[in-house]
Amino acid sequence: MPQHSVTLESPFGRIKLIPPVPSDDEAAAICRTHPTTRRYLSFLPENATAENMRVRRESRAEDPHLIDFHIHFVQNDGATCFAGHTGFFNLDEQHSTCEAGIIVSPKMHGKHLATETLYVLLQYIFEERNIHRTTFETSSDNVGMQSWLENVAGARLEAQRKETWKLGDGTFGDVKGYAILDWEWKERVKKQLEARLRGRV
Repeated sequence: MPQHSVTLESPFGRIKLIPPVPSDDEAAAICRTHPTTRRYLSFLPENATAENMRVRRESRAEDPHLIDFHIHFVQNDGATCFAGHTGFFNLDEQHSTCEAGIIVSPKMHGKHLATETLYVLLQYIFEERNIHRTTFETSSDNVGMQSWLENVAGARLEAQRKETWKLGDGTFGDVKGYAILDWEWKERVKKQLEARLRGRV
């Protein structure tokens, strides 16, 4: 199965979500192995190469239950550069559910890209794919992501699971699970994110 061809552009103009491309493989490897990325995702590898990212990119393109995007930051001259990963996975067509995720490249931290990225992704999930329910999982230690989900997006905390993720040192970490439904997106979440983004552009 070839890589998907979906490209999503933010109405706020600072990011694009594009299919994973070979030219991003080296930057993707650096992003996924960076100590800042692995702070709350320590199951990610400590070391990876561009070749590892090629294999990952091509194998995941074959999986009909997920769609990966690379985040590209739009620079002042209109050129774009790699800024992280996002997408959705665990897609269940029968029950119209999926799980969404995001990793912003550490070099792009401080540019407030997460809200804009997830706005574009959720708009695609709910309005173009017509998925009913989207979930998020985050480490119980990741207070920043929990705060974004609860206070910015208004996502609902639905689960607190003990020893769910097997971490890099062989121990198990606790996870919190959140959800947003399609009608919550349309009635509340979309407006909240738009208001926040308008205050920054």
